[in-house]
Amino acid sequence: MTHGTLGGMIIKDIITGKENPWIELYSPSRITMKTTGDYLHEVGNMVAQYADWFTSEDIKEADQLRPGEGAVVSSGMKKIAMYRNEENYLHTCSAVCPHLGGILQWNADEKSFDCPMHGSRFTAEGKVINGPATSDLKQIMTNQQTI
Repeated sequence: MTHGTLGGMIIKDIITGKENPWIELYSPSRITMKTTGDYLHEVGNMVAQYADWFTSEDIKEADQLRPGEGAVVSSGMKKIAMYRNEENYLHTCSAVCPHLGGILQWNADEKSFDCPMHGSRFTAEGKVINGPATSDLKQIMTNQQTI
C-alpha cells in the first residue's frame, strides 16, 4: 500500500513537472547489470530451495524423535513434519509450506517449522505463526500417533 501511494504521488509530480527526490529511486530505468545480477542470484536461491523436495530427510523414522524434538521425514515423494511433544504424542503434518510449496525446516531453538523461501513459520503442531502463509499445515494422520 505504501508503494502504491508513493507511485501515485510520483506520477502526479512527473505529470506536473514538480521536483520529487524519489523519482530517480523508483524510475524503471534504474535497473542496472548489478541489480540484475542480484535479482538472478535471489532467483537462483529460491530455485535451490525447491531442491529440498529431492534431498534426504532429517531422520529416517519417527522412533528417532525424542520428546520435544521435531524433524522432516520423507515418505516417498511426501515430506512430513513430525514433532513429538513432552507427553510423547507424535504430531504429523505436511512439511510443504502452503504459501509457495517450499519444504519446511525444523527450528530447534524456537520449536517451530520454518520455510526458508519466504519466512513463513508454523508451530510444532502446524499452526501458522506468521506469513506470508495464511493457512495452517495440512494434518497427516499416521498409525503411530502415540508411540
